Amino acid sequence: MSDRFYSAVVDDAQGGAIVETAITLPIILLLLTGIFSFSMALHEKLTLAEAVSNGGRVLASERGDTDPCSTTTSAIYAAAPSLSQSNMTISYTLNGVAVGSGVTSCSGTTNMVSGQSAEITATYPVSISVYGKSFGSFPLTTQITETVQ
Repeated sequence: MSDRFYSAVVDDAQGGAIVETAITLPIILLLLTGIFSFSMALHEKLTLAEAVSNGGRVLASERGDTDPCSTTTSAIYAAAPSLSQSNMTISYTLNGVAVGSGVTSCSGTTNMVSGQSAEITATYPVSISVYGKSFGSFPLTTQITETVQ
């Protein structure tokens, strides 16, 4: 009887597919979740870059505005509705003069000179986690320099 039992267990391949699926499925799901988490961080980077690009175009044309940084900040926030405004840090450099970091206003500035440069740098924190396991937090930074019109 033990020989019959041994040959039935060793020679039977009917449950092999289920065992293989049970072993490989968690690994595949872990990889897919990691890819999804990374793609979310990439989406945030692309959203931030597009918003800063939009803000650069606005800033380049705001020479006569009394507060060009406020108008530009509003344009950046409008172009990136999926990003949290409170987590975004924006800094401006107008005609080589740094206005400040984390500012949303530069009223009374005289640095908007036609033909000179205006630079925007934005930073946004992002973290990647898979199934509750965090793989770190890092800042996404993008920058654009435009010529003031």
